Amino acid sequence: MEKTLIDKINNKNFAVLNSMDDWVRIVDLQAKTIFVNNSLDLARKKSESLSIYLDENIPLNLASENDSIRNTTVIEEKLIDDRYYSIKASPIVIDGDYSGVVEVFRDITRETNMKIDLFDANRNMLDDVRFVRKIQSSILPKDKKYANLNLKSIYLPTTNVSGDLYDIIKIDDDKYAFYIADVMGHGVKASILTMFVKVSVSSIFEKNPNYSPSEALLKLRKKFTDLDIYTSQYFTAWLGIFDLKNHYLTFSNAGHNCPPMMVDKFGKFQYLHATGRMISNIIEPDKYNEISISLTNEAKILFFTDGAVEAESVEKKEFGLERLKNSFCKHKDLDKIYGEIKKFSYGEQKDDITLAMISYAKE
Repeated sequence: MEKTLIDKINNKNFAVLNSMDDWVRIVDLQAKTIFVNNSLDLARKKSESLSIYLDENIPLNLASENDSIRNTTVIEEKLIDDRYYSIKASPIVIDGDYSGVVEVFRDITRETNMKIDLFDANRNMLDDVRFVRKIQSSILPKDKKYANLNLKSIYLPTTNVSGDLYDIIKIDDDKYAFYIADVMGHGVKASILTMFVKVSVSSIFEKNPNYSPSEALLKLRKKFTDLDIYTSQYFTAWLGIFDLKNHYLTFSNAGHNCPPMMVDKFGKFQYLHATGRMISNIIEPDKYNEISISLTNEAKILFFTDGAVEAESVEKKEFGLERLKNSFCKHKDLDKIYGEIKKFSYGEQKDDITLAMISYAKE
């Protein structure tokens, strides 16, 4: 008489299975449960729904007629009696014959609830980040004409929020300030600091309309250090004041290593570079030098952050300052400049990219 599956399994195996806290059952080829360990037996006596589940559900690799599935361990997650279980069903092969399936039920309720809580927390955080991005985008100046200054920009954060910022501020009818800043890092922390910069610079010129660029940067640094941030944090900024009446630009630089570029209608090019340390809570204040230049009709100035020049090709080469300069001189058009950066770049964008162009027109 042919032995049944339960006859083929040594009683020592049952002793091992009965010692397990996990639930274990063995199902033969006729889909009959021929063994449950002590833990499962005790649980099904206490739960009618568990007994129904065991009667109505057989392992997938037993139900399938596909040999590749039947001979494979199958793992499922099920909700039984308001608890989550990972069910691992492995084929039983005796003397080369597929003889049934052994199922192990592991209670993963705690881990699953943690995953659910983490998912909910991440979803809430994502909602918050999207809200911050919407606020951050709204504080950037609109692309339009501000008196003699025609502004156009491209703003591409790597994540949902950015550490880049630029703004144009009307001081009076004849003077406008423009600055571009780059905060260390990315994410919500950096974006909050950009909002601090935005509010602070506006406040500085509102209270002190006669401030020079150097004085404005020094005041900005003082406002930043007064925050008493205990971790090292810094940002760079380039700030210029346009004198529309006398047609000149005066500017200072606080560690911004992306010097703006200017080209006139005849093609004459120059960097608007000035020396000065970054604004930091651990670096001593600097005396920012000031440079003044004349503004000619139809002059164009390109402002940018390091994401534009650090964009990498498939060969890991950076777009670089020289390529940006050549593109600017050739096109004098922001969309075409960014088009070359985008065409050059390969893979995921690694840093925030901000480009802003001011075209100057004498009235």
